[in-house]
Amino acid sequence: MRKDVTDDQAVVAEILNRAEYLTLALVDDEGPYSVPVSAAFEDGVLYLHSSQKGRKGKALLQAAEAKARVAFSAAVDLEKKTGELACQWGYMFRCVLGSGLVRVVGPSGDKVAALNALMRKYAGRDDFPYDEGILDKTLVIAIDVDRATARLKLS
Repeated sequence: MRKDVTDDQAVVAEILNRAEYLTLALVDDEGPYSVPVSAAFEDGVLYLHSSQKGRKGKALLQAAEAKARVAFSAAVDLEKKTGELACQWGYMFRCVLGSGLVRVVGPSGDKVAALNALMRKYAGRDDFPYDEGILDKTLVIAIDVDRATARLKLS
C-alpha cells in the first residue's frame, strides 16, 4: 500500500462523516453512471435516499436486485497548490475510495432509522417527523461497505 494510503477505518469514517456529499458510481442498462449523493456512514454502512423514478433510483434498484457492487468516493480538505512550474500545481486533500453491496432498506421503521442517520449528519438532530405518503415513495438504500481506503495527500 502506498505511504499516503491507509485502510484505517477510523480515518475512513472521519472523512465520510465530514464529506458534504459522495460520488456514487454504478452501471445500469445505459452504461457507467456516476452521481453525487448525500450519504451518511454508520457502522460500516452508507445510507442514501432517492426517488424511485429517474435514472439514479432505477439504477440503484437494479443494483440491489442483482446484488451488484457499486463504488464511491468522497473528499474533504481540498486545497489548491500552486507554483512556478506546471508540475508544482495540484491539490492537497483527504479522500476515501470504496465499494460495497447495495440493498434496499425497508420496511417503514428501518427506512426511518436510515433517514435519521442522514438527518443527524446534515441537520445535527434526528427528531424530525416524516410524511408517511412521501416515506412510502422514497427509496432508501444501504451500501454494505466491504472495501474502503483513505488517501491523505497533505503536501
